[in-house]
Amino acid sequence: MNFINGQASWTAGLPIFLVPTDNLDNVTDRNMKLNDDRYELFVNNHFVGTHTMLLPKEDASIVSDFLHEQGFKHVNLEVTGDHIIIHTDSREEAQQMEKALRVFSANR
Repeated sequence: MNFINGQASWTAGLPIFLVPTDNLDNVTDRNMKLNDDRYELFVNNHFVGTHTMLLPKEDASIVSDFLHEQGFKHVNLEVTGDHIIIHTDSREEAQQMEKALRVFSANR
């Protein structure tokens, strides 16, 4: 709508369709990635950093896979909302995991 001399007039253009994001109950494909998923990384409830899932099929297992590649044999991973929490009994292992995850989150 354009305003010319105080008068409103319509001009031809492409239609714009707005989809409300506050109620996604009507979305048929719930696995569709709308933008990106951002998770906060914790080791034993200590915040380490954030990780953004960029690919549609990417999930929290990428963090577990990374830790396995870094030599951590037993990775106890819990996903709660937007938190990925890694549990370990060893304080030394927790510190090593934190270092590795800081590098992981900085490189992604």
